[in-house]
Amino acid sequence: MQVIILAAGKGERLEPITHTRPKPFIPLLGSTLIENTITFIKKKADSEILVVVPSEYPKEYEEFYSRLKGVKLVKQKNDYGTASALLSVRSEIKDDEILLIYGDILVNTEAIGRIYSAKCNAILGVKVNNPQEFGVLNISETGYLKNIIEKPQNPPSNLINGGIYKLNIKIFDYLDKIPKSVRGEYELPDAINLFSHENRVEIVKYDGLWMDVGKPWEIIDANKVVLDLEQPRINGEVEEGVIIKGKAIIEEGAKVLHGTYIEGPVFIGKNSIVGPNSYLRPYTVLCGDNRVGASVEIKESVIMEKTKVPHLSYVGDSVISEDVNFGAGTLVANLRFDESEVKVYVKGERVSSGRRKLGTFVGAHVRTGINVSILPGVKIGAYARIYPSAVVNRDVKKGEFFKG
Repeated sequence: MQVIILAAGKGERLEPITHTRPKPFIPLLGSTLIENTITFIKKKADSEILVVVPSEYPKEYEEFYSRLKGVKLVKQKNDYGTASALLSVRSEIKDDEILLIYGDILVNTEAIGRIYSAKCNAILGVKVNNPQEFGVLNISETGYLKNIIEKPQNPPSNLINGGIYKLNIKIFDYLDKIPKSVRGEYELPDAINLFSHENRVEIVKYDGLWMDVGKPWEIIDANKVVLDLEQPRINGEVEEGVIIKGKAIIEEGAKVLHGTYIEGPVFIGKNSIVGPNSYLRPYTVLCGDNRVGASVEIKESVIMEKTKVPHLSYVGDSVISEDVNFGAGTLVANLRFDESEVKVYVKGERVSSGRRKLGTFVGAHVRTGINVSILPGVKIGAYARIYPSAVVNRDVKKGEFFKG
């Protein structure tokens, strides 16, 4: 059975992170969402894996796609939704059944395995507390899928579409029959609804590890979940005078220098250098090739590859993309004076993060001057430059030179 991973989404809600990296490559410790999924698939079966990618994408994306080994990349023929993405692989299908997975969800082997082992058409039904924010599964009297209802005000169940399917290749016949949605896209759930009227689709109920990483702060949440599941290990170098309390994962080639204080759980990726005299607080994730220097404090933040926070800085409850350099004294504020939930602009709409403590979201290749202050919930676009001593009190556009 061939496996298809849909990975062509733009990830606009995750900007500025997705200015330079595809949404499925959101980091999970030293790996990514899609690489995590591929690893799980290969543990279950020796299947051909087809990954659907955008027809056109920024040159920065090429490095990420080149990391996918043992898969075949298929370009989406048009950019009109998930149904169009699946239709793009029709000529590649050789088997009577396919395993279909969304590339931007966090799942484990159990979820994939249960769908893979289903005896007929199947969809993963995930139990959540907020079904009205997802595609909700409407169950027929016989217990099979009746239809998927997108974000209903009064959900018929607490089971949502988990984004993993086992389907007969007849599904391709229904992809040609659906109209565009109100969002102007050809959407896979619409085709599934037509398919389920004439073909039984089993609902595989599941309440284990599953996350839709769709908003910037959910990158922090996903890494916290994965970090909690990992076992401690120290494969790097830890100098004398370092204090480690709680779980620490220190990968090969990493160095923790004298005077550093670590409160776990913490992940220090390959070839990172921390210290001297740094302070890493719980749920700090350094993805790899990072530099955290003297008198730097980091708390509950995801710091992506090759980013440097060299000295006299504080980063809390934040996501910092790859190849960012913070000037000395760059400080991230993560708590409002009124201590209310921090709001963030997502696709032009100001929404609550549900978090009382939340810092900043910084795109790739950003540089800050010395003594920069960044206020809670602010986003800084990729390639931006922040002038020394600036107070960043609004979102900064991609490539903008911000003086404040």
